[in-house]
Amino acid sequence: MLFITPVFFAACQSDKSEQHLPNAAEEAEEWSFPVLAELDEAIANEMLGSHVPGLAACLIKAGQTVWCNGYGYADLEAERLVNSQTPFMLASVSKTVTGVALMQLIDENALALDTPINEILDFEVHHPDDTQAMTPRLLMSHASGIADNWNVMGTLYADGDSPIELQSFLEGYLTPGGQWYNADRNFLSSGVASEIQYSNIGVALAGHLVEAVTGEAFSTVTENHIFAPLEMSQTGWFMADFEPDTVAVPYEWGDGEWRRINHYGYPDYPDGSLRTGAEQLSQFLKMFSNGGQLGDALILSEDAVSEMSRAHYPELDSEQGLIWYRWIFEGQSIIGHNGGDIGVSTEMGLREDGVGFVILMNASGRANTLSRIESMLFEAADGF
Repeated sequence: MLFITPVFFAACQSDKSEQHLPNAAEEAEEWSFPVLAELDEAIANEMLGSHVPGLAACLIKAGQTVWCNGYGYADLEAERLVNSQTPFMLASVSKTVTGVALMQLIDENALALDTPINEILDFEVHHPDDTQAMTPRLLMSHASGIADNWNVMGTLYADGDSPIELQSFLEGYLTPGGQWYNADRNFLSSGVASEIQYSNIGVALAGHLVEAVTGEAFSTVTENHIFAPLEMSQTGWFMADFEPDTVAVPYEWGDGEWRRINHYGYPDYPDGSLRTGAEQLSQFLKMFSNGGQLGDALILSEDAVSEMSRAHYPELDSEQGLIWYRWIFEGQSIIGHNGGDIGVSTEMGLREDGVGFVILMNASGRANTLSRIESMLFEAADGF
């Protein structure tokens, strides 16, 4: 999900920003990754300067996780420390999992990239001013013409998990007469396939397509066909999937103090509410970097990975693939995704030489915090 103004807080918290930030490697009696003292110091200094209470990061290289560490606090009040397994909310990095789940069904010929979605759904979705059919290709390219109406979406954030089911929300948002339907604000005036505009709701609808094809809940499909095969055992879409005191608490910094934010959810959960740890997410990234396979677990075909990695509407946006997108960083092409939500900032990327990174934070940080840490990680990876 995209960042919106916070609407619910617990009590204000004390400032730990002047204190030394511990890291998991220095706290552990045994540690399975290299200890990179210079990198640890650089990340800790960035966290202190950017008001980030907790962070976890991993590096992959040549198809292996070569380094992970956790820094600071998953819970300031309880002084619970972050490690590389601490689950963080991923925000929009979650979308990469949603895209993979839909591409698995395309691999299986259960549908095609250009199958009209109304041939699959049990409710119909039409752009109010355009008769062109929406398709999985359009949804995953952010070219479907479905818009994010934050006047609706911002009011549906809930403490804990949302009580509104995914299908009920989407039907109410996308069909005339629905509780949240607005022909002007829920769709782009330019129509279908006319422009690429980031659409959380479009990706949530891609998640529901998975449900419509399989007859199972989206969360169940991703658990059985992605998380379990990749041994991502501490991964889930809902707070109900976790012991509450294991998940990194979101925080916002303001007026010289921390504000603790209650764990939250929303009905369009496939676009942003996945929670997992950095080391577990590195399993997913390794799978993608290895052409869809990790060990004995075949998640995607190489063709599907290639399809997700290329622009399908280059005349509209030459960098936007199927959910995954590219950017240039320090002169090199990266494919991945970032995410931001209330008290959350995340990024996952893969360089063309197979070096990849995961960064998870339980605060927004400052401008370019993620980019500065990304630079530190690539510099460290190049030293291996």
